[in-house]
Parts: sequence; structure tokens; C-alpha cells
Amino acid sequence: MAVAAALSTTSFLSVTAGAAHAVAATEFSVPIPDVMPSGLAKGPHGSVWFTENAGGIGQVSASGKVIEYAVPDNSKNLKALPSGMANGSDGSIWFTDMSQAIPRVGKVDPATGKSTMFELPTSGALNFAWSSVNSITPGANGTMWFSGINSGAIGKIDAGGNVTLYAAGGYPTSVVTGKDGAIWYPDAQGSIGRLDPATGAVKKFDVPGSAQGSPAFTDIINGPDGKIWFSESGVSRLGSVDPATGEVSQHNLAIADTKPTGLVAGPDGKIWFAEAAASNIATIDPATGAVTEYPLPSTLSAPRSVMLGPGGKLWYSAPGRGRIGSFDLANPPTGAAHGATPPLTMGSNPASAPGWANRCQVGEICQTQIVTGGEMKIGNFVQKLPAGSIRVTGGINDLSDMSNIPMNPPVIGNTLESKELEVPGGLIGQLPLVGPILGQSPAALWAVNKLTVTQSLAAPAVAYFTSTGGLGARLSLNLKLNNPLLGDSCVIGPVNASLEPEMTAGGMTSDPAVGWNAGPVSIKAPVAVPSAKGCGPFGLLNGVIDQLMGLPSDKSKNMMSLNGIFSMAGGTNPSNDHMLSAKSSTLSPALQKLLFKKPKANALPKAPKTVKLHLTARH
Repeated sequence: MAVAAALSTTSFLSVTAGAAHAVAATEFSVPIPDVMPSGLAKGPHGSVWFTENAGGIGQVSASGKVIEYAVPDNSKNLKALPSGMANGSDGSIWFTDMSQAIPRVGKVDPATGKSTMFELPTSGALNFAWSSVNSITPGANGTMWFSGINSGAIGKIDAGGNVTLYAAGGYPTSVVTGKDGAIWYPDAQGSIGRLDPATGAVKKFDVPGSAQGSPAFTDIINGPDGKIWFSESGVSRLGSVDPATGEVSQHNLAIADTKPTGLVAGPDGKIWFAEAAASNIATIDPATGAVTEYPLPSTLSAPRSVMLGPGGKLWYSAPGRGRIGSFDLANPPTGAAHGATPPLTMGSNPASAPGWANRCQVGEICQTQIVTGGEMKIGNFVQKLPAGSIRVTGGINDLSDMSNIPMNPPVIGNTLESKELEVPGGLIGQLPLVGPILGQSPAALWAVNKLTVTQSLAAPAVAYFTSTGGLGARLSLNLKLNNPLLGDSCVIGPVNASLEPEMTAGGMTSDPAVGWNAGPVSIKAPVAVPSAKGCGPFGLLNGVIDQLMGLPSDKSKNMMSLNGIFSMAGGTNPSNDHMLSAKSSTLSPALQKLLFKKPKANALPKAPKTVKLHLTARH
């Protein structure tokens, strides 16, 4: 697939968080923020490339234009969940697909945006079954190394699809090629691993207290001091291990529960990193352990990845706001650092969250669904639904009846937010009998021809668990036809719809470094549609609309066909006040289980063990 969507104008803004933060970063917004831009890599001609956890991949051109590209479906006809991204030693751009159904790694051609994908094995002595492949890093001779959460394996691939798999002796959360030629990785069981590619031998270095955090680790890099540096995200620490001596050092951060992720060694000799739960970018001085924090323009940005990129700037992804940003290392943002969002457990389970999570109260699961395309068909009438035209948001905190779960209205905004949509052809194109009935000439009608449709809720929304274990929503909708000749009360409704999202990627994103779940969905909802009412003077046009659309009509004749993104996160708003407050979350164990599903257990292969394979390229 080539370009899926391109912004027609330059989509960038220098934004600030108010008077406290005088120096701005430059941020570039993707069209639908719910896609969660995450991994980063450098492209040709000053471009920056990124993955979208619940979308595809994209680039920000040197001029600031954002372009998105689709990733080919896998062999099960499921969509991708792109995650980690990195440049090869030759400048190529590679990324991972953390689909648990068909884990993949891919390579993108920056000239066309087309991707070549390699499907990883899900059976055999070493495999990536039920693993979220989330990390990739360059190796020697154009090879790329990758790892997957819960896999117990690390892989190496070349451009031709030749793969060598290694037993990790643990659960790697990310990988980096050390200056000693070894592959270093954090093991979620509480240590840093060193894999010798020549022998497959693994050596472990214990990191005290790291396993108490959730997640234990996220990222790992080569530090400017010759040490291997890593993030202990769950306990909000950074650590290092000296390859020469095996000595492990740990450094607490200034603000608790900030969830450090995304590390990069800067030209200033410091390590730059993201604080995902506090929306800061920070540095640590390896020599002194001193930490300095720089606030991003918006809270709930949830920065995930950082890299040194075009213009000598530090670039970062902000999946919480759907943005890619950058600033000058010599002139970083100023002002007081942001505090952390409410953690699930203070000191061990920080909570990075997206901007829309502040629409729901602390103690709720905040769920939102946004349309990325589709249509509503009523008889012969078809209304196209463009991207972003409908969003449904609500909080869930009562699971006592799984078939009838109250969806609490958001404290900011409305449960249903629907854009006014223009009907092609206008009033005359849809209702040619209006003129004769009202005694209007065609010329007079053209002046008031514009016809639009808006949607609103006729009753509170209700959630429920579907027969397949997914989370559905029951909506009662009023469709209002807007035109001066139809009056102010021309309504079709209520239209009762049961929306049951089908996960078109086979599941949702599951990167602990991000902290919330999202995935592309498809919805097919047959709906019964009642007669129109309140149309025209004294309802004179009710019958015309009914005749045109064949109303009333049963479910067999009408269909809502929607594509979208379904997301869930813990609510972050402590009250009807729009401000955040850093306090512990009150998510019940049942709600935490709904939000953080435990991965299927894999048998842990013992090192040393290697397997060589050749994977077929798929386009």
C-alpha cells in the first residue's frame, strides 16, 4: 500500500503549556491522535519516520508535512500493530509489528512508503508465539536485532530474510548491540542480560529491586561513559552496568512515578530520556547522577521514544497527544517539570496515559472509539463517514452485570461527539418532491439547498461484553436533518445500534512502556430505522423522507459500516475539575485485569540455543 493519508497543509505548531513554559518545542500532529505514534528513525532528506501502534507508519518531512502509510496485512489478513523502529547501519528503516497473532519485522522503502514484511516463527524450539515484538536495533553488516516481550528469544535478521534466533534465558524487553559486539538486554525477571552472538552464551547481571516495578524495564542503550544504561520504568530509576567489571549502579529520579523510557546518548555527554508518566524530557549526567527535567508543551503527552535527528535536535514521540516533536538541545523547554499522572500503585506501577484519559475520572476505565472511515446506509440513502467524524467516550467502573455495564459520561466533553456532515446533492438531490409540496420553485430551493446530518444520543450509552469477549456499546441515536425548509426538529430516531468492534489486528497494542491499549477495529451493525418526524411545516415532509428512504425499515435493510480505533486507559481526572492531581489510582482489581491482560505463558528456553531460518519476504 502507498500513501494512506496525507495532510494537505503543513501540520506543525510551536505550542506551549502556558506562561510557566516560555520556550516551546515544535510538534507535528497526526490526523487521528489515537493511532499512538511511538517508534522513531531518521529518513532521507531531513525526514523523521515513526510507527503508529494502532495505525501504520508515517513520516514528518523536512518541511513539516505529515504523511501516513499503511502496512501490509499479515498472512491471516490481520492488520499490523507497529511498534519499535530503528535505522540499520546502512541507514535503512526497520520496524516491528507487535501483533501476537503473527509477529513480524519489516523494512520500509522511504521513497514509496511501501513495506517488506517478514513473519516470525510461532512454533519450534525457539519462537515468538504470543510475543509482542517491540524492540529493534542495528547490528553488524546491515543486520538488525530484535526482541519480543514474553518470547524468551532474541533474533537477528538481514535484508534477505535470513534469521538466527537465540535463547535469551529470560524475557527481554529491548535490545542493543554493545560496543563489545555482544547483545545486551533487560530481562523482565530483574536482571540485565549479555548474549554472545558467537556462542549463544548468556550472562546475567542482577538489578536489585527492578522486578518489583511494572514494567520492570523498558529501554537500553550504550552510554557515553562506556557503560550500558537502562530504564527501570516501574520504580522510576535509571541504571547502568559496566561491561568491564559487571558493576551495576542505580539512580533515582527527582519525581516519583515518572516512568522513564526511551534513552539516547547526547553529544553533551549526558543521557536524554523521556518521562512517560510526567510528560517531561530529562537528562542524567553519568558522572554525577544529576537529573534535569524539561516539560513538554502538554501534560498527558506520554513520551515514548527519543532520538537525535535532523537539525541536530532531539526528537520525541508523544503517543498520548498523537504528536511527533523536537527541540534544540542547546535551548530545551523551560519551566517547572510536570508531575506524574496518578499511578496504579505508588512507587512500583506508574501510569502513563493519553490526553483523552483526562475526560474520565480516576477509578474508571476510560474507553474511547473514534471513526476512521465508513458509512451509514439507510435503504438507498448512504452517508459517508470521514475520519474523525464520530467519537464515543465513557468511563466504566461497575462490572457487576457484564451484559449491562453503565457507561459514565465523561467529565470533559460528551459521550457522543459527532461532526455535522454535509449530504452530497443537498436537499434537491435527496428530496426532489420538496418543491411541489411546499410550492417552491427550483430557483428558490437552490438558495437553501444545503442539507446536513448530525447525530446525538437519545438515551445514555451502555457497554457490555460480547460473545467473543470484546467490549461492545449500545447506543440510541437521533439523526437530525438540518435544512431551513425542514425546520429545526426533523429527526429520524431513535436508531438503536449495538456496536461490537472486531479487532482487525487480532488484538490490541500491549507495550508496557506505553501503558494503555488500542487497536484498529471494524464494526458492522445492522439497525432498524423508524419513521421521520418533525420535518417541514406541521410535519408535511415526514412522508416524503419516509418514501425516499423506505422508512420505517427493519435491520435487514440498513447498516452502519465503520472502521475505527478502540482504546482503553485508566481515567486520570480526579473530579469535575479539569486539573490533574498526582495521587494513587483507585482502579479495582477487576478493572486492572480488564485493562492489563496477562500474556499467555511461554516455556522459557534455556541458553545457549540457536536456530537458523530463512523467512519469505511479503509485500
